[in-house]
Amino acid sequence: MAEILETTWHNFPAIALESELMLAVIVPDLGAKIVSLFDKTHQREWLVPPMRPLKQSAYGADFVSQDMSGWDEMLPTIVACDWQGIHLPDHGEVWSIPWQLESTDDAVILSVAGVALSYRFTRSAALITPNCLELRYSLANTGKTAFPYLWAAHPQFAADSHTRILLPPEVTRVVNVIEGDPLWGKAGELCDWPEAASPQGRTWQLDRVRQAESRSCRKFYVPPEQTVASAALVDENLGCQLRLDWPAASVPYLGLWVDEGMYNAAPVAALEPSNGYYDSLERSVKNKKAPVLDSEQEATWMLRISMGR
Repeated sequence: MAEILETTWHNFPAIALESELMLAVIVPDLGAKIVSLFDKTHQREWLVPPMRPLKQSAYGADFVSQDMSGWDEMLPTIVACDWQGIHLPDHGEVWSIPWQLESTDDAVILSVAGVALSYRFTRSAALITPNCLELRYSLANTGKTAFPYLWAAHPQFAADSHTRILLPPEVTRVVNVIEGDPLWGKAGELCDWPEAASPQGRTWQLDRVRQAESRSCRKFYVPPEQTVASAALVDENLGCQLRLDWPAASVPYLGLWVDEGMYNAAPVAALEPSNGYYDSLERSVKNKKAPVLDSEQEATWMLRISMGR
């Protein structure tokens, strides 16, 4: 049986969901950040710890100036941008402000109100099996005007040379979305997956993560026309994996962020399911790949995180 317990994390009030196989810890005051996803069988922590002392984040803060740990929610954008004269801050709004605890009866239910746009965003977290955490999301338009939005999961998973990024076998190419990337060129350029040759002729294993001393990063998306509904990280040293599953109908896109010491002190592989393509709400609207929420309408979606072999 799973338990829901009050605890603390770096002196912040926290809530733990624990079974015999896994432990998840959430900090409401830090944007409902998930700070631990721990595989008890393999003694594997899947989320990176803070790289600098913890502090209460503030609305509109620069994301990379914060602690750079755990799993944050990105809404209604990732990259700071403007929409119809409204400024949306770096990595969105909801990661940087406290969420309200609604219930811990059967699930940890937290919610937060939008600042620049009129909405209420709710996430429930429950261990539906001893090795599976289910996140259910609800976004309600509380205003009188329709607006587009972009949500993306932003888990900074701990990775090393023994970690393999596993995408569905039908994914054979990915899209570079960093403009002027020193290896992968212009945003929008396709490259092979998982093994790709850079324009300089060097072969890269894109499904592998190098050490932080590399001081590099990359961001790809699965091509937006390709349906994908799962991704995983495999720890080949411990013989275990963490897998994400989601419904492609409501979460049609997948981003992959790899940070090899460019911003984080530890190497990171971030699997980022999203309902907008890509990263900036302004760009997603131009791409006609951002959902629109009408007044008093509610959108829902879900994501499952499972651990095992």
